[in-house]
Amino acid sequence: MKRYISMFLMIIIGFLLQTTLFPHLKLTNIMPNLLVILTAAGGFMYGRKFGMFSGFICGLLLDLIYGDIVGICIFIYVLIGYGNGMLNKLYFKDDLTIPLLAIALSDLMHGFLYYICNFMMRGRLSIFSYVIKVMIPEMIYTIVLGILIYKFMHWLEEKMYPEEEVPLSKEEKGIR
Repeated sequence: MKRYISMFLMIIIGFLLQTTLFPHLKLTNIMPNLLVILTAAGGFMYGRKFGMFSGFICGLLLDLIYGDIVGICIFIYVLIGYGNGMLNKLYFKDDLTIPLLAIALSDLMHGFLYYICNFMMRGRLSIFSYVIKVMIPEMIYTIVLGILIYKFMHWLEEKMYPEEEVPLSKEEKGIR
C-alpha cells in the first residue's frame, strides 16, 4: 500500500512539474515526459498491476486537464505500464541498461500511439516528420531525465523497504 501511495504522490509531483516548470525548460521546443518515465519505471520495478495503476493515474490526469476525449491518454499509459510490467522479470537493482531501454521504447510507443490517436485520425499523415522532429528528441531528453528519476525511485525503494538479514542456520554457522 505504501508503494501505491508513494507512486501516487510522485505522479502528482511529476504532473505538476511537467505542466508548470518543464514548459520553460524546453530544448528545441521539446520537453521530457515525466509521466512516461514514472509509468515505465513503476511497471518495470513492481509488475503489471502496478504499472497499470500508475499508467491509469497518469493518463487520467492528462485526459482530465488537456484531453478532448477522456480515455485516449489512459489507454496509452495503461499499455505502457502493462508492457513494462511484463518486463519485471528482467529487473535487477544494479542494472540501468534494460530500464533505460524500456523507458526509451515506452516514450517512442507513447509518441507513436499519440500520433495515431491525435494526428493520423485527423488526416495528418506526415509521420516521418513527426518522428524526426518530435519523437526522437523527446526520447533522448526523457532518457537523460529518466536516469535521475529511476535512481531516485531506487533510493526510495531502499529507504521504504530495507533488505532484512536472514539469520544463518546452525549448519551455516559451523555449530554441530
